[in-house]
Amino acid sequence: MQGSDTAQTNTRSRSLPLSEESGLLARFANPVSLVLLITIFALALRFVDLGARVAHQDEARVAYWIARYAETGVWYYRPIVHGPFLVHVNSILFSIFGANDFSMRLVVALLGGLLPLSALLFRERLRPSETVALAALFALNPILLYYSRFMRNDVPLAAVMVFALGFFVRFSDTRKLRYLFLGVASFALGFTMKENALLYVACWVGAGVLLYDHRLFLRRVGNEGIAGAIPPRIRNRIRANDDQSLALSILLGLAVALLAIIEFFVIIIFFYAPRSQGQSGPGLWKAFSNPGMFPDVIGSATVGTWNEFMSWTGHTDHPYLPFFTDFLRTLEVGALALCVLAVAGFLIDRYSGDRPNDVVSFGFYWGIASLLGYPIVMDIKAAWALVHVVVPLAFPAAVALALVFRWGRDGYERRDDVSAVAAVILLLLVSAQVGTAVYDTTYQNDQNPDNQLVQYAQSSSTDAKPLLSDLQRISQENEGTDVLFYGSELYSSDESADDIAPVGNGGDGWFARLPLAWYFEAADADVTSTDDADDLQGDKPPIVIAMNSSTTCSDQSDTAEDIDSHMDGYSRYEFERYGFDSGCTVSSMAIYVEEGRTVSES
Repeated sequence: MQGSDTAQTNTRSRSLPLSEESGLLARFANPVSLVLLITIFALALRFVDLGARVAHQDEARVAYWIARYAETGVWYYRPIVHGPFLVHVNSILFSIFGANDFSMRLVVALLGGLLPLSALLFRERLRPSETVALAALFALNPILLYYSRFMRNDVPLAAVMVFALGFFVRFSDTRKLRYLFLGVASFALGFTMKENALLYVACWVGAGVLLYDHRLFLRRVGNEGIAGAIPPRIRNRIRANDDQSLALSILLGLAVALLAIIEFFVIIIFFYAPRSQGQSGPGLWKAFSNPGMFPDVIGSATVGTWNEFMSWTGHTDHPYLPFFTDFLRTLEVGALALCVLAVAGFLIDRYSGDRPNDVVSFGFYWGIASLLGYPIVMDIKAAWALVHVVVPLAFPAAVALALVFRWGRDGYERRDDVSAVAAVILLLLVSAQVGTAVYDTTYQNDQNPDNQLVQYAQSSSTDAKPLLSDLQRISQENEGTDVLFYGSELYSSDESADDIAPVGNGGDGWFARLPLAWYFEAADADVTSTDDADDLQGDKPPIVIAMNSSTTCSDQSDTAEDIDSHMDGYSRYEFERYGFDSGCTVSSMAIYVEEGRTVSES
């Protein structure tokens, strides 16, 4: 049995003829049609109830600043918020669909749902059944699905980098320049999403070195030496061309490389260039009316961005083992079947057939490097980092999954009931494990702190969306101040300090208000705050919010109990801003709403 094509070379197509994969798959539909159907299903899974989950604090924080940018036109790169892709794209979506939980997650869901299409870019290197299996793994993995419904850059980054790799592979297979430039565009977009695009490059270089070692090992016999690791197409071209045609080929290659570099930096500059409407300093749109500003804009978008990133000090000084074991627990919940299949697929591909499949080996090395490396660079334990492990491991996993299918198909066609039934049982076990995990982690318990995929800053108030919608409606209907936050933790002496990122002096209470600050900003609510309980004795806004007291914290000051006696005529509701109380990081908040306002039961 073989998990990938035999006699794979770099000078011909790696795909097997459909006649060799005859049977159910070939008779039912070709791989392109199946991948398209899987992609449609993946999009449906990602868009159903996309706005139902209460915003995670990271989502709320970034969405708030995007909404502010859409209103002010002011944006500067800050590494702590990561790349500008979602900022610029979502500011447009907010203007079209409004600022809400659905619109902020829309582009992430779209890119995550389109990821299965990337499998078609590798169809020259994979069997048809492996191509379909790869698309299915991208569509249905619980970790990829959960974080395709979450406004973070991880899934978009993984998606565009896989597309970039696929376009580069297609360029290598077809020599068509359109694939090269599409690959460069995807690669550049990855660098506009998140700084760990650099880790993709590092992993790719490492995996590439190991593949080069494969070639040296496989061709160590004979007298070719290191030159034997150079692809035959390149060696043949060098031997066949005279000096003049070789020089022309080199010049054409340099011209194409220059165009690719220009394309890369145009995309980088467009996204990273500062926007400074109404403020002093360079700005992209201002430069079109003042061309002399372009050098400063370009410098800020390139050198300035790099310096900002290099000067940013993330808090990554932590023990390695607790983070690594947390990663393993997350993989057990969200990618157990995929990981088992990945190991099996890598071993099958490596030790059967004439030679290993480069794409399969590359994906395995890339995935293992990510699994070992991300615990070092992460500053918190978060399941979203495993996106960058699951995606590359899907390549070898597809080999094993497709092999089980072919095993069952061949058994059915040979009337070998034992093989057919065994394959069906294995496929059912994989489907059951994945399906159960998808339902539990993504739809049933997507805010439950016991869900391994849920990070601590996710509100555990699963029934709060009707209440939040009513708070937004009340704010829009009210005249004057809509919301008052009480307590030193929620107090900001200058509410306008939150208008433009980063939060300025006097805006200290803003962070503690998340994720509520996002919902009130989306409703354009008029917000104020106080740290004096006596201010609640007179007239009050229709919405008042305070922290609850907690048994996990000895400090019981500035809580809802201080103002409860002043809240006659108000109904009290509970809201969790985190998953649970942890020491003096209190999750529970009291939300008071003026009676007479219609509020949904939560």
